This record gives sequence, structure tokens and C-alpha cells, in this order.
Amino acid sequence: MNIFILLILQPCLMIQLLDGLIVLEYQFVDYNNIQFTLMCKTQYWCLIGFGITYSNADIIRMSNVNGILNIEDALEQTQTKFTSPTIDTQQDIYILEASMNDTYLYSTFLKSTNSDDPTDELIDSYSKIEMFYAINELDINFNSYTQYGRFQLQSYQCHYTCATCDGPFAYQCTKCTDTNIQVLNGRCNINYYNNVTQLFNEQILIKDEFILEWEYDKNENIILQIQILKCDWFGLGFNSDKMLNTDMLLIKIETATINNDNGYYIQIDDMFGNQNMVPYSDTQLYGTQDWVLDSFIYNNSTDLFIIRVHRKLKTSDKYDYDFSLKKDILSIYAFGRDGQQYHAANRGAFQFELSKNNQSFQKDYWDQLIYNGHIILMLLFWSFISDVGIFYGRQLKSYPKYVRVHGMIFLFLSIATYFFVFGMISQQQKKIQQLGYQETKIILHFILGVLILLILTIQIFLGLLARNNLESNNGTYLIYKVKYIHKYLGYLLYIITKIQVIIGISIFDSSYIGIFIIYYILLFLLKFTIEMLYYYQVSAITRKRIKYSQIEQDQQTLYESIIEKLNTGTSYQEMIEDYPKITYIILREAVYDVSDFNHPGGQYIFRKIKGREIGRYFYGSYPIKDTQLHKHSLFAINYIETRYLGDFKNESCPLLYTVTETKKPQHIWTLQEVKSMGTNVSLFKFINQDFKVNQTIQGVSWFGRYFYIKPYGIGLEFQERPYTVVSCLNELNIKYRYELIEYFKQKDWTKPLPQQPQLSNTLQFVIKKYNGQKNLSKFIHSASHKRFEITGPYGFGLELDDNSAGVHYVFCQGTGVLPFLDLCDYLLRKSLFSIMYQDGLPNSQQYTHLDKFKLVLNVSSKTPILGYPILQDLEYLNKQHNLNLFELHITKLHYSKKDIQDKLKYQAAKVYVCGFQQFEDDIIELLQQCGVDSRLILQI
Repeated sequence: MNIFILLILQPCLMIQLLDGLIVLEYQFVDYNNIQFTLMCKTQYWCLIGFGITYSNADIIRMSNVNGILNIEDALEQTQTKFTSPTIDTQQDIYILEASMNDTYLYSTFLKSTNSDDPTDELIDSYSKIEMFYAINELDINFNSYTQYGRFQLQSYQCHYTCATCDGPFAYQCTKCTDTNIQVLNGRCNINYYNNVTQLFNEQILIKDEFILEWEYDKNENIILQIQILKCDWFGLGFNSDKMLNTDMLLIKIETATINNDNGYYIQIDDMFGNQNMVPYSDTQLYGTQDWVLDSFIYNNSTDLFIIRVHRKLKTSDKYDYDFSLKKDILSIYAFGRDGQQYHAANRGAFQFELSKNNQSFQKDYWDQLIYNGHIILMLLFWSFISDVGIFYGRQLKSYPKYVRVHGMIFLFLSIATYFFVFGMISQQQKKIQQLGYQETKIILHFILGVLILLILTIQIFLGLLARNNLESNNGTYLIYKVKYIHKYLGYLLYIITKIQVIIGISIFDSSYIGIFIIYYILLFLLKFTIEMLYYYQVSAITRKRIKYSQIEQDQQTLYESIIEKLNTGTSYQEMIEDYPKITYIILREAVYDVSDFNHPGGQYIFRKIKGREIGRYFYGSYPIKDTQLHKHSLFAINYIETRYLGDFKNESCPLLYTVTETKKPQHIWTLQEVKSMGTNVSLFKFINQDFKVNQTIQGVSWFGRYFYIKPYGIGLEFQERPYTVVSCLNELNIKYRYELIEYFKQKDWTKPLPQQPQLSNTLQFVIKKYNGQKNLSKFIHSASHKRFEITGPYGFGLELDDNSAGVHYVFCQGTGVLPFLDLCDYLLRKSLFSIMYQDGLPNSQQYTHLDKFKLVLNVSSKTPILGYPILQDLEYLNKQHNLNLFELHITKLHYSKKDIQDKLKYQAAKVYVCGFQQFEDDIIELLQQCGVDSRLILQI
């Protein structure tokens, strides 16, 4: 009997596992016992176990063996695999009820929380309990299961002030029930919950011991406030003088001491009695818990508890009484004191006088709140906070989380605006219905308010779309269109809201208009000044290496490793694989870490340029695929200098030698000669007394490296552009190549070999002229300006090393063949020497690189191909002598998918693409359609 009385003290909790295949209900009946109800959808067996793993676990198994239902306390001792557990010699469970049918096995039992059996799990009623389950739906084999998993039991309810918690007491809150209250030292503001002001209706049930107050509020709630002399529990039953078919409210007051902190632990339960025995919790009957604890205090001097709860007058739970009838009803009460588990004589019945229907709320309170909030908050939000949000979105792009801060500010503004605007619309419905008869400024205020709500809705959608594209590594070109619309719609919203604020002020009190106009003028001047500083920053900052004292030690080692590997010739692909989480870029010779930076154009840009030299894109010479051409501001240049790691010295490419080390060389070159090489294509020779140009560089890693060229002088605003050096078209190299071919033809190995040129005083570039305003190539071709700033070499070129092997494909167009001519010239010399060695020329160990290398050059051109004699001789030698070093394919047509498939007859080690932007985009798309891994495709 005592057991059943205890069951009313705590509500029952339920867990459904595997979509209801296993249903587990549980409740702590006291500090020593926990009651479980286990229901399994099987005809064979299921179990629950206590612990993280199956081995050495305390287990309760329910099974149907030959039509007999067994509930057993067991122990699993196997360490390696799932087996049938051993039945415990000491059975520490007390079976209350057990049954089975054609679908389910069902049992209710008690388990001790502090059993003296060493094989049983000890259960702490103030912590989470780790558990697991298993079930066999196919047969009675205890050594195998069909479903297995883990779960947790939360053995406590949070204190009524806590929404989430680490335990049941008031000092264990992690989040408050009221979202306006912050947790302080584990507690919510308790004064807020001590709201026990007198209600409008009162009934004295027991003089000086039990007083019941109640009222209705305008949200269709009934509020109960119970004042009772100190007790352990009490309950109310509605609409009956017995427990039969009665809606009941049960409140338990428990004294507890945890960590030397004494206090009271309050629990409430919505219950239903169907006969004169222990009532069921509504949740046990698949109903709902509808009573909410609002406040609770205890007066030490009088020993009185005052507890306030509320509930909807009419709920959807069929077990709840309908208070919306607001009629007097016969009700009952009971309570227990001093450890009393049964109410005994502490009970009674009374007429609950619900028909009094007194109201306690102020009818104009809500209206006043909306009105004041509309005036004060809308003024503050759209006169000041909106400008803070714009400042974050425009000028603080260097802040890593600028997108989120900007978005959160305006999302908060939008939600507040929706709330107060719709609140005002709800209040002013009569005015709105007669809008045509109102003052012009009120009509305009309403129209602009509706327009602001519409634009805000669109802006939220565009903002979320823009954010997803900005932060995603798989963003698209759509981001530019979305940002464009979002930006200018934001400008429109900004202007409208400022006008709306002025109109609102004129409606409220027109005497303040002058002050706000002055404020807006000052605000505009401040924004204009910030904008000018943003775009026309006075000077560039000095490059500073990231201070290692500000970052972790392992990050320091990581950065130093990146610089070291770059300068020792580690391949691009190896670098990307070795540092997958570091987004580093190279601008000229400087290496920068931009891993924690949100690119205003979208994070997918970093995916395309990671590990690359980005000058051509950064200075606005070329657009990245699927992006717009963009020249970065001095603000961007200054920001990136703060992310400096070190220098990529490019020492494997010694194209330039300084003539003297006594002074710092100047990178100012003079245009010496222009030589036409075809329609709109010329060879330009530059000279600089501070440098000598190396014409014989060992190795192959320098092929395809480039220099940046821009006019030197004041007032010359041209975007510097990269141009590839083509050494093989130097006159000295042309002469050497001619002499070497003649030597090859004569086959007289007694004669000395022609000597390859070493140094010259000219740096040569082949440049095609393109028409267009402020086009650098057109300006260079005019030959009217002689002095140019030329720096380099930069980049990774063709990303070859001495051991590069496999078939390397090239798809190029027009002057796109230029970056590959030095490689073809090398392969031509390698072919000549290879044949001569076979014919008896003493082996001098030259041209030993690229032994297992083959180049397949595909050129699309309607005009004569630059460097064609080199390609022609190389192709002839490879065909005549079966060298398998080179293939040449020339077409005047555009490539189709079939053309690409026909060309890709060998497994590709690399695929180079070089030409106009559209040509490169089309070829890359066709290559990907043909199954070429994008990591093998390299734009030159």
C-alpha cells in the first residue's frame, strides 16, 4: 500500500525507442526505489541495461519462454561480444505487474537505487543515467539481437525557474524559463518568481492553514494561488467530491540538502483519478501536462507556503476540466505532513466559486506597452542601430564574423519591427478602417510602414541567400546578383526608414523635428567621412609578419613549415594535401594566411585560389572563373598585409642577376626595341643596367613563370598585368638553336658543340595588342612611353619539377601558346641530344630531366602560330625517331566534347588551359564533362 501512495509524489517520464518498438516509462518513487514500465513489440525477448557498454552491465531482461513471461535481474560478464547474460543470484527487482499478448510483452517493476548487491548499478537520482537496450523480434535466441542502441534517462525535473539545468535545484539553472532573465551564479532572478500578489477571488478552506485564491486573465488562463501551512504535498480535485473521473492538480514540496545548500524542491503534476485509488499522471494516459508553476515563496516566521500556478481555461486534453464554463463546482483537497504518505484526515470538499469571474489585469497595459515600444524602440533602432549594422556590413569586412554580426543586427531589428508594427495595427484597427479621413502624415506613415515590412521580408530572404553563398565553399556567381539587389534595396530601406522616423516624430511631437534633422545631417557627414577613408585611405601600411606571440605554438610551426616547403620546391598538390585546413595565398612574393577571413565575394573564391599567386586577380587584370573583374582597394591591400607569413623567394628560378650588390636594384626598365611578330603581336625588349637576364637556367621548374608590368610615372592609371617570359625567342637563343640543328644535320661529332648563351642585358616579352580604354597592351604597343616597372618572376609556372612524368596536355588559343614555348624548346634540345647520343656523340649528361614525360599540345588558332618553327622541328624529330616526347594538334575550329574526348587518349598527369577567359571556361567545362579530375586542370 505504501508503494502505491508514494507513486503520486513524482510525475512519470517516458522514452520511446525505435519509433515505439520499445517504450520505457519511469519514475522515482522515493530515494531508494525507481519504478519502470517496459513495453516491447516482440514475442521473444528485450532488455534494458545500466551502463555505457554491454560488458559487466547490470541488466533487466523480459522474455517469453514457452508461453511463460519472465522478468529477470541479470549480469553480463563477457568482454568481447554480445551473449546471453547470467541470471543474478540475488533478484533485486520487485514485479508489480506483467502481461503479454500477440503483439507486446509488458511489465511494471521496482528496482532499488542503492542495492547491496555488488553486481547491481547504483543510481544517482540527481544525474543522468547512461543506459542501453536490445531486442530480438525474430526468435528466442538470447545470443543475438535485431536492434541495439544507447540512451539516457534524466532522473530529475528542473527547478521551475529553469528551462534547462544540471540538476533539480534553483542554483543548478543553465537557462531561465523566462527568456528575459539571465542566469547568475547558476540561479535565475528569484525575485521575478516571487510574484505572489493577492488575487481577486479568495476562499478560506482551513482557517490559518489553507487559503485558495484565483482569477482569470485576458489570455484565457485560470490562475490559482494556494497558501498552505508547511506540508510535504497537497492536491486539488475539480468537479467531484470523490476521486472518480476527477481532474486533479498535485504539488509536492520536498526538503533537500545538496552541497550544504538547504532548500525546497517543488514539483507539480496534472493528474486524473478514475477510481478510489492512486490517480494517474495525464502523461501516463497519453494526455498532456497543462499546469505551469508561476511562483513560490516560503515564510519562515509563519511556516506558510504560497504557490501560484496557471493553466488554460480549456485545453485539448480530455482529462482536464473545462474551466471556461466559469460555474461553481464541487471540488476536493488533500495534503500530507511530517512524512505522511497518505492524507488520512487531512482532506475535505468545498464549493469552488468559479462564477465570481473577477478580472485582475489592466485593459490598457498591453496597449501602452505596444505604444511606448513602437515610439521609443523604433526611434532607437532605425535612427542609430541600423547605422551600426550597415557599418559592420560595409566597413568592417576585415572582421572575421562581419556577415553574421550584420545579419543578426538586422534580423533583430526586423523581428522587433514586425512585433511593434503589427501590434500598432492591431490597436489602431478603427483608425485604419477610416484611413481616408486621417491626416496626410498619418496616411503616409501607414503606407511607408507597410512598405518597410514588405522590403524587410525581401531583405531577410536575400540576406540569408547571400550569407549561405558567402560562407559556402560551393558558392556560385549568383552571389553577385543577390548582393547587388540586397545592397540597393538596403539603401532604399535606409532612406525610407529615416523619412518614416521623421514622420513619426511629427505625429508624436513636431517640436523634436529640428533636433533630428540636425542629427541626420551630422550622421550623414560622419558616414561620408568613413566612406571616403574606406575608399581613399591616405597611405599603405607597412607589411608586418603575424606575431607568433599572438598565436599558438603549433600554429607558428605550421606557418614556418609552409614557407620552408614553398621555398624548397614542394609541388602545389603536395602543399594542398599537407595543409588542408590552412587557406594561404601568394601575392607577388609574399605569402598570406586568410583562413579566418570571410571574403566579401564568397568563400568559394578561396577554394579557387588557395595556394596560388593571385596578383592577376587582386589587381583587377583577370577575373576568377564565375566572378566579376575586381580591383581591390587600398583598404584591402592594407588588411592583407596584416596576414603576412613570409616570402616565397622563387630561388629555383634565377632569371635575373643583379649587376652590383653595392646598391639596391631599381626595377625600372626601359623599352629598347619593338619587333612585330604578326598582326597586333610584337616582341618587346626591355633593358635595365642593374640586372642581367639568365638565358641558361638548369632544370624545368622555371617554365611559365611571369613578370608584372606597369607604366612607371605619375598619372598613369593602368592595371598591372602578368606576362610570361619567353626566353626561346631571344635572338641569342634563336641563334643557338639554329647552330645546334646544323650541328645535328652534319653529324660530325669531332667538332665542338655550339655554346648555349649565358647572360644578356635584355628582358623580352611577346605581347598581343587588345583595344579598349586604358588597356595596358594597347598603351605598350603605342611605344610612346619608355619606362616601365617590371617585377618578378612570380608564380609556379607550369608546376613542373625535374621528375615530372606522364602525359601533359595543353589546350591553348592564340597567344596562349607562349607560356609553353620554353618547355617545347627544352624538349627540342632534349630530342636532338638524345638522337646524337645514340649516334655516337659523347654523353655529357645534359637534358636528363623529364625522362618519362610527354607533351600533347593542342592549339586553336586562325592565325600563324607564334614559335611555330620550334613546334614543327620538335614534331618532326619525334615522329622520325619515335621519341614519344611530343604531339602537336592544330585546329581553326572551336573544340567540342567529342574533340576533347578524341584528344584525351592517354591518362592525363596534368591538363593546361590558356587563352581568352571564355575559351578557358568552355574548355574546363568540357574537360570536366569528359571525366577529368578538376585537380589536374591548371589555368595558366
